[in-house]
Amino acid sequence: MSTMEQELGELKGRVERLETTVRQLAGVTSPDVSPEPTPLVDQAQLLTWLKNEGLVREPTAEERRLAGEWDALPEEQKQEHQRLMRQLLLDPPLSQIISENRR
Repeated sequence: MSTMEQELGELKGRVERLETTVRQLAGVTSPDVSPEPTPLVDQAQLLTWLKNEGLVREPTAEERRLAGEWDALPEEQKQEHQRLMRQLLLDPPLSQIISENRR
């Protein structure tokens, strides 16, 4: 069995355990029954929570400048850029690079 197949099998097992735990926490006994949806959180509250947890931060001046440049582009250019980025093939794949950096 290849390393990729092994990792996939491990991930499937982790997802199944996670789904089981979520169902248990939600009080759902059958995998066919979905828990009641939780009410939506106000975006401002969510952003505050994410910042407090250190998961997001305020953008830097450079990031704001680049975002402004992106926003100023015509929609056709944005779509063309997105199309090219979706077709981009990385070797090794970005997912592999991220996985290796997490070890």
